[in-house]
Amino acid sequence: MLQDRRRESIRALDESDRPHLYWHGVDGDGHVWLFETVLDDGGEYWPVRHAELGSDGLARTYSWRHIEDEHGFLAEGPIYPDDFGLNALTAEEFGTLWTALSR
Repeated sequence: MLQDRRRESIRALDESDRPHLYWHGVDGDGHVWLFETVLDDGGEYWPVRHAELGSDGLARTYSWRHIEDEHGFLAEGPIYPDDFGLNALTAEEFGTLWTALSR
């Protein structure tokens, strides 16, 4: 099944020893975005975890464990931090925010 293959591909990337980079941003509607990405050989940033806090105050998190729901999904391709105005986070900062939004 396609969804199972996608889940396993994301899990393998997440558990790889490739560089993990962390990002955050806020859009014009007040949504807060968090991304954990893995850098591939071509220099592209593949999301392995994504969290958002909507203007409705609801937190949503996505990873290989929970790829999608009725509100959204983990991106299916690379993201480009500059295109979204994302700013870098440390692994520790990302971890703190991820934990807070995963409750």
